[in-house]
Amino acid sequence: MQVVTSRISLWERFQQGDREAFALLYREHVDDLYHYGMHFCADGERVKDCLQDLFQDLWQSREHLSANIRNIRYYLLSSLRRRLLRSLHRDRNWFSRPDMESFELECTLPREHQLINDESAAARIRDLQRALSGLTRRQREAIYLRFYQDLSYDEVAELMVMKIDSVYNTISKAIGALKKALLLPLFLLLLQYA
Repeated sequence: MQVVTSRISLWERFQQGDREAFALLYREHVDDLYHYGMHFCADGERVKDCLQDLFQDLWQSREHLSANIRNIRYYLLSSLRRRLLRSLHRDRNWFSRPDMESFELECTLPREHQLINDESAAARIRDLQRALSGLTRRQREAIYLRFYQDLSYDEVAELMVMKIDSVYNTISKAIGALKKALLLPLFLLLLQYA
């Protein structure tokens, strides 16, 4: 409960114009936002531009934002997603590119660099990546948002513009496919780092 309270007070301080609170919000979330954005459209410059615009607009409109933001990470992820979609829709050439499949979402372990030191862990990660790549784009995105970004099922449904039942279904099918594709210890590794 303390973490929620401190995040709420951080948001309140940010809204009151506290530059340190704004910098802390930025530092806490920018890496995850960039990671999500890169898997969303694989255009680093576009993601950086959208992130810069997002945080610039946040600062400029801070007094008019809702004080009742319950999940700052969800709010920022959904804001970035909307900005990226608007940016991509404005750029008609992007949709005609042959590599449109770069829109695919690929989940990577947030602590992967710690595991790479151990060769057997690196092999497990390759197996896990292979299993994740066998999921549909929607399944990977739902898994990423639910387990890697710790969003609730309701938040995932809203962000992905799906019904809550569909999110439960999508994640359930994805977990079923992962269980079939992975040995039990490897599946447990996925859950440990999710």
